[in-house]
Amino acid sequence: MRLQGIISSCFSLVNMFMRGCVLHFPRICMKSVCRLRQTYITKLVVVALLYVVVLGLVLPNSLDLSGSRHPLYYFHSNLNLRLQAAKDANTKRLQEAEKYFASLDNSSMIISNAVGRRSLLEDSFTLAVSIVTVSRNRHKFDSYEPKYLTQTVWKLHSLMRKWDQKKRQMRVVMSVCNVDSNTVSYHEAIALSKFVPMFSRFEYNHSSTVSVKEKSKQDYVFCLNQTLELHKDVDYVLVMEDDALPTDDALTVLQHVIKRHFERPSVRGELHSRQSHVAFVKFYHPERLLNFVSLQPERLPELISYAALLATLCTAVLLATQGLENGSSVDVLWRKLFLFWLIVMLACGRMRVSEWRRLATPYLYSYTPAPSCCAQAILYPRLSAQVTVDYLNSTVCRAKFSKDKALEQMLTDRKMAAYLVQPNIFLHVGVYTTLRTERVDPLLFEA
Repeated sequence: MRLQGIISSCFSLVNMFMRGCVLHFPRICMKSVCRLRQTYITKLVVVALLYVVVLGLVLPNSLDLSGSRHPLYYFHSNLNLRLQAAKDANTKRLQEAEKYFASLDNSSMIISNAVGRRSLLEDSFTLAVSIVTVSRNRHKFDSYEPKYLTQTVWKLHSLMRKWDQKKRQMRVVMSVCNVDSNTVSYHEAIALSKFVPMFSRFEYNHSSTVSVKEKSKQDYVFCLNQTLELHKDVDYVLVMEDDALPTDDALTVLQHVIKRHFERPSVRGELHSRQSHVAFVKFYHPERLLNFVSLQPERLPELISYAALLATLCTAVLLATQGLENGSSVDVLWRKLFLFWLIVMLACGRMRVSEWRRLATPYLYSYTPAPSCCAQAILYPRLSAQVTVDYLNSTVCRAKFSKDKALEQMLTDRKMAAYLVQPNIFLHVGVYTTLRTERVDPLLFEA
């Protein structure tokens, strides 16, 4: 009987074990598989979203040639295709400009020096914009007429008309400075003289005996000095080249920079006196020289800050949606994401990444020490403009010493400072230049 009881107990145990294995273990396994599947699917969804955002939105936007032209991973080896793309974009802008001027009536043609007087606020100031122009191409390269001056005058003319519709603290006056050696045959400038005040350096044909770089400096000095002479009450002068196309928010950014850093500059909420040591402020710098990898002290910390911020946000999202896997840590996850975003930021390029600053124009624009090169669009306080005229008149430019280098040397000799506003509020569109014997690569744009 005792043996029979033992055998019966064993069969009961085996039965219970088998029933547990057959009934409960599969159920436990199914629950575990479901949990793993849910975790895997959640992880897959999060990673997929990350790749969609980066590969579908961030990186493709870096290829937009209307904005930043220098993402790290994009470079087309065919120069002719790049030149053709620049030509097509130029033709499209030129058609818009010619359509705009054709639509103007006689009452709205010329922007006089009285623009904005009736709508000024208290503590107002005056900005004189001087466009330095010289004829391009003249069929030296091909038969195409780029007409950069027409496009620049169109954009500024339209911006100033809109600017005058509201009360502004900044009054804007505009003029064109014609420094072409063959003034009479510069038909584009002559045609635009009915829309904007214009003055010329040479009355008749002129044959220059100085170097190309020296003539460029002399032209620049003439335009800056002549603007000061014509506008006795002007507070600031913006000298720009005729192939520097302003963005839609250019005047807004200019007014903000002048108010914030010149008229009533404030540091940590405290108002200070005007900064007399500032020689000028640049509003354009070649995009290929604005990347993260640079000798400028703010570039690498900016790159690290972007990558760290995005890595932190992604880490928080991953932890909230799926938690940590066994054996992993938050530090390891964050480092992987930091490296990932570091590569993405470098691939996109700093100028494309910096486009977010335009979301709250003009308050998010940066104001940093200016690097050397270039002179497409420079703002001078009146006193500094006169100092610049005197200094450049005493300086001779030559083959490897342009007016850009002379301006940089002035900062050292006069112990003055210069700043750069970013992102650019001017787009340098020039391909045809009088400083070189060939067309400029659109990926350089340093003419």
